[in-house]
Amino acid sequence: MSAQSNARFLHETPAVPSRTALSAAFEGFWRALPKEGLVPNRSAFRPERAARFLRHIVLCEARLDGGPAIRMRLVGGDFEAQIQRSLKGHDYLQYLPEAYRQAAIESAREVVLRPCGLWQITPLHYERGYAQHVELTLFPLGPGPDGVNLLLVLTQSLGGLIMPAPTGDKAMAADTAVTHRYIDLGAGVPA
Repeated sequence: MSAQSNARFLHETPAVPSRTALSAAFEGFWRALPKEGLVPNRSAFRPERAARFLRHIVLCEARLDGGPAIRMRLVGGDFEAQIQRSLKGHDYLQYLPEAYRQAAIESAREVVLRPCGLWQITPLHYERGYAQHVELTLFPLGPGPDGVNLLLVLTQSLGGLIMPAPTGDKAMAADTAVTHRYIDLGAGVPA
Protein backbone atom coordinates (compact mmCIF):
# COMPACT_ATOMS: atom_id res chain seq x y z
CA MET A 1 0.00 0.00 0.00
CA SER A 2 1.42 3.40 -0.94
CA ALA A 3 2.01 6.06 1.69
CA GLN A 4 -0.75 8.21 0.16
CA SER A 5 -3.36 5.42 0.18
CA ASN A 6 -2.21 4.36 3.66
CA ALA A 7 -2.71 7.92 4.96
CA ARG A 8 -6.20 8.03 3.40
CA PHE A 9 -7.05 4.66 4.97
CA LEU A 10 -5.97 5.83 8.40
CA HIS A 11 -8.24 8.90 8.33
CA GLU A 12 -11.42 7.58 6.74
CA THR A 13 -14.66 7.28 8.65
CA PRO A 14 -15.98 3.74 8.28
CA ALA A 15 -18.49 3.23 5.49
CA VAL A 16 -21.31 2.15 7.80
CA PRO A 17 -24.43 3.93 6.53
CA SER A 18 -26.56 2.16 9.09
CA ARG A 19 -26.23 -0.08 12.09
CA THR A 20 -24.61 -3.48 11.75
CA ALA A 21 -26.61 -6.70 11.87
CA LEU A 22 -25.20 -7.45 15.35
CA SER A 23 -26.40 -4.06 16.61
CA ALA A 24 -29.89 -4.65 15.21
CA ALA A 25 -30.00 -8.16 16.73
CA PHE A 26 -28.93 -6.70 20.08
CA GLU A 27 -31.82 -4.24 19.92
CA GLY A 28 -34.17 -7.16 19.23
CA PHE A 29 -32.75 -8.98 22.26
CA TRP A 30 -33.26 -5.90 24.48
CA ARG A 31 -36.81 -5.31 23.20
CA ALA A 32 -37.71 -8.94 24.03
CA LEU A 33 -36.74 -8.52 27.70
CA PRO A 34 -39.73 -8.34 30.09
CA LYS A 35 -40.44 -4.71 30.93
CA GLU A 36 -42.08 -2.62 33.58
CA GLY A 37 -43.21 0.32 31.43
CA LEU A 38 -40.74 1.07 28.66
CA VAL A 39 -37.59 -0.29 30.33
CA PRO A 40 -36.71 -3.76 31.60
CA ASN A 41 -35.70 -3.99 35.24
CA ARG A 42 -32.05 -4.93 35.70
CA SER A 43 -33.10 -8.40 36.95
CA ALA A 44 -34.64 -9.08 33.49
CA PHE A 45 -31.14 -9.15 31.96
CA ARG A 46 -29.80 -12.68 32.33
CA PRO A 47 -26.28 -13.04 30.86
CA GLU A 48 -26.87 -16.72 30.04
CA ARG A 49 -29.66 -15.63 27.66
CA ALA A 50 -27.33 -13.20 25.91
CA ALA A 51 -24.63 -15.68 24.92
CA ARG A 52 -24.41 -14.31 21.36
CA PHE A 53 -23.59 -10.85 22.69
CA LEU A 54 -21.61 -11.46 25.89
CA ARG A 55 -18.14 -11.00 24.48
CA HIS A 56 -19.23 -7.58 23.14
CA ILE A 57 -21.22 -6.34 26.16
CA VAL A 58 -20.19 -3.67 28.62
CA LEU A 59 -22.60 -3.25 31.52
CA CYS A 60 -22.31 0.19 33.13
CA GLU A 61 -23.72 1.84 36.23
CA ALA A 62 -25.15 5.21 35.24
CA ARG A 63 -24.74 7.53 38.22
CA LEU A 64 -25.86 10.83 36.80
CA ASP A 65 -26.39 13.04 39.85
CA GLY A 66 -23.84 14.51 42.23
CA GLY A 67 -20.47 13.23 41.04
CA PRO A 68 -21.57 11.62 37.74
CA ALA A 69 -19.94 8.38 36.66
CA ILE A 70 -20.50 5.69 34.06
CA ARG A 71 -18.78 2.83 35.86
CA MET A 72 -18.08 -0.38 33.91
CA ARG A 73 -19.29 -3.36 35.98
CA LEU A 74 -19.00 -6.11 33.37
CA VAL A 75 -16.68 -5.90 30.36
CA GLY A 76 -16.92 -8.40 27.53
CA GLY A 77 -13.85 -10.32 26.41
CA ASP A 78 -13.80 -8.85 22.89
CA PHE A 79 -13.65 -5.30 24.23
CA GLU A 80 -10.97 -6.17 26.81
CA ALA A 81 -8.94 -7.99 24.14
CA GLN A 82 -8.83 -4.79 22.08
CA ILE A 83 -7.64 -2.79 25.08
CA GLN A 84 -5.52 -5.57 26.59
CA ARG A 85 -6.37 -4.46 30.11
CA SER A 86 -9.23 -5.01 32.52
CA LEU A 87 -11.52 -2.01 32.77
CA LYS A 88 -13.94 -3.52 35.26
CA GLY A 89 -14.72 -0.90 37.90
CA HIS A 90 -13.35 1.98 35.81
CA ASP A 91 -15.37 5.10 35.02
CA TYR A 92 -15.81 5.45 31.23
CA LEU A 93 -15.81 9.23 31.63
CA GLN A 94 -12.11 9.17 32.59
CA TYR A 95 -11.33 8.02 29.05
CA LEU A 96 -13.04 11.01 27.45
CA PRO A 97 -11.39 14.40 27.04
CA GLU A 98 -12.79 16.90 29.55
CA ALA A 99 -14.49 18.81 26.71
CA TYR A 100 -16.69 15.77 25.85
CA ARG A 101 -17.62 14.55 29.34
CA GLN A 102 -20.69 16.73 29.90
CA ALA A 103 -22.16 15.74 26.53
CA ALA A 104 -21.62 12.06 27.40
CA ILE A 105 -23.36 12.58 30.75
CA GLU A 106 -26.29 14.32 29.04
CA SER A 107 -26.58 11.50 26.48
CA ALA A 108 -26.60 8.90 29.26
CA ARG A 109 -29.19 10.98 31.13
CA GLU A 110 -31.45 10.97 28.03
CA VAL A 111 -31.06 7.20 27.63
CA VAL A 112 -31.98 6.58 31.28
CA LEU A 113 -34.64 9.22 31.92
CA ARG A 114 -36.47 9.61 28.60
CA PRO A 115 -35.84 6.54 28.03
CA CYS A 116 -34.31 5.87 24.63
CA GLY A 117 -31.49 3.90 23.06
CA LEU A 118 -28.33 5.31 21.51
CA TRP A 119 -26.25 4.12 18.56
CA GLN A 120 -22.93 5.69 17.63
CA ILE A 121 -19.56 5.14 16.03
CA THR A 122 -16.72 6.32 18.24
CA PRO A 123 -12.98 6.45 17.54
CA LEU A 124 -11.07 4.62 20.30
CA HIS A 125 -7.35 5.16 20.70
CA TYR A 126 -5.41 2.44 22.48
CA GLU A 127 -2.34 2.75 24.69
CA ARG A 128 -0.53 0.36 22.33
CA GLY A 129 -0.46 3.05 19.63
CA TYR A 130 -3.32 2.19 17.32
CA ALA A 131 -6.91 3.30 16.94
CA GLN A 132 -10.13 2.14 15.31
CA HIS A 133 -13.80 2.99 15.04
CA VAL A 134 -16.07 1.13 17.43
CA GLU A 135 -19.83 0.81 17.09
CA LEU A 136 -21.65 1.34 20.40
CA THR A 137 -25.31 0.44 20.86
CA LEU A 138 -26.76 1.12 24.29
CA PHE A 139 -30.06 0.63 26.06
CA PRO A 140 -31.21 1.33 29.62
CA LEU A 141 -31.99 -1.16 32.34
CA GLY A 142 -34.12 0.04 35.24
CA PRO A 143 -32.72 0.48 38.72
CA GLY A 144 -32.23 -2.36 41.15
CA PRO A 145 -32.68 -2.18 44.93
CA ASP A 146 -29.74 0.25 45.15
CA GLY A 147 -31.55 2.73 42.87
CA VAL A 148 -28.74 2.74 40.28
CA ASN A 149 -29.72 2.54 36.61
CA LEU A 150 -27.64 0.44 34.25
CA LEU A 151 -26.64 0.88 30.64
CA LEU A 152 -26.39 -2.28 28.57
CA VAL A 153 -23.82 -1.49 25.87
CA LEU A 154 -22.88 -3.55 22.83
CA THR A 155 -19.37 -2.74 21.53
CA GLN A 156 -18.13 -3.89 18.15
CA SER A 157 -14.92 -3.02 16.36
CA LEU A 158 -15.60 -2.00 12.78
CA GLY A 159 -12.15 -3.10 11.62
CA GLY A 160 -9.58 -1.00 9.84
CA LEU A 161 -7.32 1.49 11.49
CA ILE A 162 -7.45 5.24 11.97
CA MET A 163 -4.72 7.67 12.92
CA PRO A 164 -3.99 7.11 16.63
CA ALA A 165 -3.73 9.85 19.21
CA PRO A 166 -1.78 9.62 22.47
CA THR A 167 -3.73 8.24 25.43
CA GLY A 168 -1.53 9.75 28.11
CA ASP A 169 -1.19 7.27 30.95
CA LYS A 170 -4.53 5.59 30.18
CA ALA A 171 -5.36 2.25 28.57
CA MET A 172 -7.49 4.00 25.97
CA ALA A 173 -8.91 7.35 24.96
CA ALA A 174 -12.36 7.80 23.45
CA ASP A 175 -12.92 10.57 20.95
CA THR A 176 -16.20 12.29 20.12
CA ALA A 177 -18.59 10.17 18.06
CA VAL A 178 -18.27 10.51 14.29
CA THR A 179 -21.97 9.66 13.94
CA HIS A 180 -24.77 8.94 16.37
CA ARG A 181 -28.51 8.72 16.66
CA TYR A 182 -31.00 8.00 19.38
CA ILE A 183 -33.32 5.00 19.14
CA ASP A 184 -37.01 5.52 19.98
CA LEU A 185 -38.21 3.08 22.63
CA GLY A 186 -41.69 4.57 22.87
CA ALA A 187 -40.95 7.91 24.57
CA GLY A 188 -39.52 9.72 21.53
CA VAL A 189 -35.96 10.89 21.06
CA PRO A 190 -34.16 14.17 21.82
CA ALA A 191 -34.54 16.87 19.16
